[in-house]
Amino acid sequence: MKLLKLLKNCHLFSPKNEGKKNLLFSETILYKNEKDLNLDSEFPVEVFDMKDSIVIPGFIDTHVHVLGGGGEKGPGSRTPEPQIFQFIDAGLTTVVGLLGTDSVTKTVENLIVKCRQLTEEGITAYMFIGSYRVPPLTVTGSVQKDLMLIEQCIGVGEIAISDHRSSHPSFDELARLASESRVGGMLSGKSGKIHVHMGDAKTNLDPLWEVVEKTAIPITHFVPTHMARNVDLIQAGKLWLKRGGWLDFTADQKSETETMDALNEYIDEGIPLSNITVSSDSFGSCPTFNEKGELIRYESHQPTSLLSLLRNFSRKDKNKLQILELLLPLLTSNPARCYQIPLKGKIEEGYSADLLVLDKNTFELRYVFSKGTLLKKPEDNGLSVPGTLIDQSKTFASGPKNPQSLIPVSYTHL
Repeated sequence: MKLLKLLKNCHLFSPKNEGKKNLLFSETILYKNEKDLNLDSEFPVEVFDMKDSIVIPGFIDTHVHVLGGGGEKGPGSRTPEPQIFQFIDAGLTTVVGLLGTDSVTKTVENLIVKCRQLTEEGITAYMFIGSYRVPPLTVTGSVQKDLMLIEQCIGVGEIAISDHRSSHPSFDELARLASESRVGGMLSGKSGKIHVHMGDAKTNLDPLWEVVEKTAIPITHFVPTHMARNVDLIQAGKLWLKRGGWLDFTADQKSETETMDALNEYIDEGIPLSNITVSSDSFGSCPTFNEKGELIRYESHQPTSLLSLLRNFSRKDKNKLQILELLLPLLTSNPARCYQIPLKGKIEEGYSADLLVLDKNTFELRYVFSKGTLLKKPEDNGLSVPGTLIDQSKTFASGPKNPQSLIPVSYTHL
């Protein structure tokens, strides 16, 4: 058993605002109460005074390119594979890895091993089987078998529709894939959901609506992502939610406000956020095309965008802590519920001790605990995680000066 840890005097969001609490944990949450604990002296306890701090659940990011991205401007535009400290510094204690455009040099076998690596290094990593294309890439030759036999596999994705880079799956192909993944999820005790990349085409959600309306597949089995990509998708998402479906939004990057604006619009119209998640789309190649379909720019999204959402989101009718309580489920309990990720996303007794400690005024990330292990503290110059020692004193674009770990933030092709 790991050394017991006690967080005292913390303002706890579970993600509900629970006020001042004391929190005792090892690998899991053992005790949560406003009363002081009288612990037997024979049990060693590491005590942290969290006055002026907020404690929240670790983020669950359901859209991460953990292998990096396949470049859409040729081999020189491939984005590199991220390292563990980049997840920790962003507060990501649970991630779901996936493949996108490149299903040739990025393989599902490599994805499985990368998820195992990240889990061994201290966080928790799951994966979707497949990529943009239909039929999806599998290991066993069957989506059902992959869901049943691969521990890390919890669904299918990111399948692309309404996008010029998709394989333009037919109604029959989408319906068959949904049926196979649904049954695979049922037999394996997993969600089996399909994580669906939404492009810019005018068809937007139409291919999914056709499957939902013509088959017995429930609307909850599809999770469309990138839903702030354009105004039409934002509007289409309102009906999708009202019918009981799930939506995933990509967190805004530095100068963007599309997701924040879309969420505010939904709130203003009284649309509940209970079936909405927000993910980062980090480390993948994110291109921009002109009206001729020519790639003019690409960038790599950063995992810190989830933290930035909490810092930057604003509403005239709510203060900073009210906004935190409103948005936190989208990054924690909602994705856990959507993808049936067990014992994650909440600070409750028996749940995994995945905890973030934020400065109460600035929301600066001070501590990260994952499965009860302290992975980040304020005075760290580098991060020490199981089997890994990383020196962060020499950095470039949030990574060490190592050609294998440079993260291209933005490239512009004239």
